[in-house]
Amino acid sequence: MRKNSYNNPSTKTDAHLLQALHILFTEIQKLKTAVLDSIQADDDKMELRDTVFVKDTVGVSDRTLLRYQNLGLIQVYQRDKGGKKYFKLDDVLRLKRYLNS
Repeated sequence: MRKNSYNNPSTKTDAHLLQALHILFTEIQKLKTAVLDSIQADDDKMELRDTVFVKDTVGVSDRTLLRYQNLGLIQVYQRDKGGKKYFKLDDVLRLKRYLNS
């Protein structure tokens, strides 16, 4: 082995490294696109429920539901122009299981 060969990288090695990084970058971009597409597909199938449904299902009052929102136990997913709150059905069912356990 030549003396100090590790300090003198050849341009061929740099080119191979850049090519490998480029391939890795493009694969990461493909994965990112696939994950984002799957998340958006799940959002299209998601069921939203209004506040009245949540209160009836979980069995709480307006004030208690607001308290649970402030504690982070459930989050408002969407609001319409009138200010009506909508929650994900999965979050509602999760909150109900949490309170009944």
